[in-house]
This record gives sequence, structure tokens and C-alpha cells, in this order.
Amino acid sequence: MRRNRFGRELESGRVACSVLAAVICVANADVNGYHLLQLATSIKVREMTSNSEEDHRPASDWGHSEDTTKRRPYWYRPEDRSRWEASYRQGNSIVQIAAAEQVSWETVSKWLHRLGVEIKLGRRPVQQPPLGIPPRLVALVGMGHSKILRLVREQVWGIDTTPKGIEQLRNFCQFVHLHGKGVGVKAVAKTLGVHRSTILKWRQGINQPYLAKVASSVFGKSLSPGWKLLPLRITSGGNEQKDWIRVPESIHGYNDILSVIRQTKPLEQTYDRAAKFGLSHHRIQRMRHELFAYLIGMMLGDSGKLGGKEQRFSSMHLDLQLTKKKPSNYKLGDFVCTTANSLGFAMNRIRDKQPSGATRTSRVPTPAYRWMSERSPLLAWMFSVGLGLKWNETTTLNTVRMDWILETPYNFRKRFIQAVADSDGTVRPYSVEIVSVPNTEFIIRLLRSLGMTSAHARTENGKPLRSVVTIKEAAKLPIFNEFTHGYRYQKLQKYA
Repeated sequence: MRRNRFGRELESGRVACSVLAAVICVANADVNGYHLLQLATSIKVREMTSNSEEDHRPASDWGHSEDTTKRRPYWYRPEDRSRWEASYRQGNSIVQIAAAEQVSWETVSKWLHRLGVEIKLGRRPVQQPPLGIPPRLVALVGMGHSKILRLVREQVWGIDTTPKGIEQLRNFCQFVHLHGKGVGVKAVAKTLGVHRSTILKWRQGINQPYLAKVASSVFGKSLSPGWKLLPLRITSGGNEQKDWIRVPESIHGYNDILSVIRQTKPLEQTYDRAAKFGLSHHRIQRMRHELFAYLIGMMLGDSGKLGGKEQRFSSMHLDLQLTKKKPSNYKLGDFVCTTANSLGFAMNRIRDKQPSGATRTSRVPTPAYRWMSERSPLLAWMFSVGLGLKWNETTTLNTVRMDWILETPYNFRKRFIQAVADSDGTVRPYSVEIVSVPNTEFIIRLLRSLGMTSAHARTENGKPLRSVVTIKEAAKLPIFNEFTHGYRYQKLQKYA
């Protein structure tokens, strides 16, 4: 308003000068007065022309008129400077901020420097595409890789934090931090020494380090003292984990077993297979704890346990091989698959194993039926915690540590003994023998807990090699499972 009033006063003064010069020219007929009139008139014309051109002048790249005389003086308050800083951190350039605020870019740059904002002339943060990872994982990364490592070690059973895995986790945390500062894929890859394709997958959420995925899966889950989490199944070498359940670090009673079983869910194929053995849907649900006992008994017997303390996760799969000399072994293998399916992991028949070793050099070489389960950390837990064996120990050479089973219900112990007998039992006319070295003493204790008072050890070469029980007591249990009606079961019924 002050500037407009000053302009009107100046214009009035110029008009007065023009009138005065005209009067002087007319009154005195003075040539100098005439020239003065001409000068005043030309000044007025140039001023009007200048104003007309200014009205049609295009705006500059700064977003405001280049005529700085129109800029009003202003004292910049703290909230103005804070607003500039926030706008700059959102990715707007200094030039854009200056245009929006109608100030010079030097002023914006000066105040950003005073506020401690790291900037360089001609450069600005680039607004990066949003991260394709869950917000919960972003929050975890903000804790730092050390806290993530402590979290997974304290809450996850059987996980192995390898040096390479820790390095991947550290790089991933640094990547998320740099992305938040507007650093692009190429610059991050160069800074961390990681290939650009890996950084791009991290940003898109296609892949993350396995330790980051594990932490995201278990973060916020409650655990009782002495319990940890494990995934029922893993893929891609442990990089993908699914279906997490809670398991005890050691078994203190039958309820611990029940708590684990309740968290599993039978596969759909369980019921189709069970129907072949006369087991209904309802009965399978009621006897899943017995099927668990049968499966862990098979792990003590014939089935091979492949895996153990692997990289990233402890996991195992079962490899069951039964000779084709006995056709009923096919039904036995299918029943073992049913027990595995009832606990939620797959097990199916694969290509038969051809004769090898002593079988190959025998008089009648015979191949073997073969079944293989999927790899699962739950099987590793059954081996380590259930059987009580260390990773470098085997059921052939080492004694199991599972006294907890002596306190379980009768049917649970019965199914365990049936699996051991189905694996390594032999029927004689007056007795049943189970090859049980090096666990003969343990098997005898278990047989006696089932009421088989005749159970005793048969010693060969000074070592207790077999557990023996009378044919009458074996048939009463029965010591072989009654669902498959295998050749051992039929022979037992014949002699009994």
C-alpha cells in the first residue's frame, strides 16, 4: 500500500511539472520552456510503455516476478524455517521451496545450513519408491541387527546364526536406513558392496535375509519359560519358513507332548490313507497322540534320519526302506506315511531302492520299497528333544535319553513299542525278539511297564543284544500293530 501511494504522488508531481512548463512556454514564448514540455511528455510515454510491458512479462523459473522491488520485507520466524526443513526432507528442492514461499533460494539455503541440514548446492534428496516390506519388519530393522540376533536366538529353536547370515542382516538394516535418507539402489549397492539386483529385490520385498524373515515371524509372540518357536516346514535352504508352533526345550511330561500335537494340523490325504486301515476321520483325531508315539518309535527303529544341525535351521527328513520280499511291507510303509501326515508334513513313496551292499551279494538280490518325508524342523526336534540324542549321535550306536515316556499313558507307550517291533522284531514259536542294542535295557523297562513281566535281555558276545518276551504276552498287547496285519502280526497270531 505504501509503494502504491508513493507511485501516485510521483505521477502527480510529473503532471504538475508538465503543466508548469506549458505555462512558462506560453507566457514567455521561451524555447527552453517548449523543450521542457517535450521532455516531460516523453518521460510520461516511456513510463506508460514500461508499465504495459511489465504487465505482459512472463514469470521466471523461480515462480515469481523478477521485479524484486515488489518483494515485501519479512522477518522469518522459527516455524517458517521448520516448514522449509520439513519440505526439503520430503524431497522438494531449494528452488521449489523458495518459489512456494516467495523468498530467494539463498535465504532458504542459508537457513537450512543453520539448522544443520546436510545439503549440497545443486543437489537434493530423491524421493525413492516405497519399500515393499511389511511395516513390522521396518520397525524391527530400526532396532538394529544386534537386537534382532538376540531376539531370534532367544525365541527360535534350532536356528543357526551363521557369519554369512549375520553379514546379510547387517547389510539389510543399513539398506533400510539409507533408503529412508533417499539413497538410490546404485549408491546403496556401492556403499555396502552388495550386487544391485539384491538391493532391488530387498526394496521390492521379493526377498529378505532369512534372519530378518525369522525375526518378523516371531516378533511379538508370547512364550512360556523353557519354550521356543519353530516352523513346521522350510524351503529354499531355510530361507522360507511356514507354520510356526511352540515347542519345549526339554520334555517334562505328557502334557508337553499334547501341547505340541494340538498345534499341528493333519493333511487332507491323511484321512484317505487312514480309511485303508479302517480308521475314520473321528478316530484319527482322537488318536493323533498315539500316531505321534508310533512315528517317534519308527525313528528309533528302521527309518533313516537324514539331516540334523544344518545351516540356518536344524531339520530332518525320514527315509524308510522295507524289503520287497514281504509284500505286506507296502502297507506298513503307507501306515507310517499316515502317521506323518497326521502331524502336518508330507511323506510319500518314491522310487524303489535297488539291491546294494550285502543285499546285492545275497543269493536272491531284492530291491526295497522306499518312502521319503519332507524336511521339517519338527522331525529334528523329535530326534533331539524326543529321543534325547545329540546331532552327532545315532540310534544304532547311542542310547536314547527319553525316560519321560515312562510317565505317559498306556496307549502312548504301546504304540511306541509297536513301531520298534514293526521295525526290528522277529517272531519265534515261543517268543518275540526285538533287536534293541544299544537300547536293550530301556526297551525292557518299557515292556515291563506295559505288563510284560517276562521281558528280559538276550546276551550275545557279552552284550545285551535283544529284548525277548513270551509269545503269549506279545499277542495280548499286541506287540505288532493291528492295522496293517503285516507278516509279523499274522505269524504272531498263528503261534499264539
